[in-house]
Amino acid sequence: MKSIVSLFRALHADENGAAFIEYTALLGVILAVGLAVLAAVGGWATGVWNALCSNLSTSTVGCTP
Repeated sequence: MKSIVSLFRALHADENGAAFIEYTALLGVILAVGLAVLAAVGGWATGVWNALCSNLSTSTVGCTP
């Protein structure tokens, strides 16, 4: 019984696991924000490309995606 209590006290005093969880959560948030920015930039680039293609469609130069 004493060894279990000492194990729980040692786990309670060790902060490496908590820091690992915090850094993993922070990495997840950064990854989610990065993917959202990438999707937004991709949508913007698609819109600009489509506008360019529609303007070029009246000329002799074709626009292929």
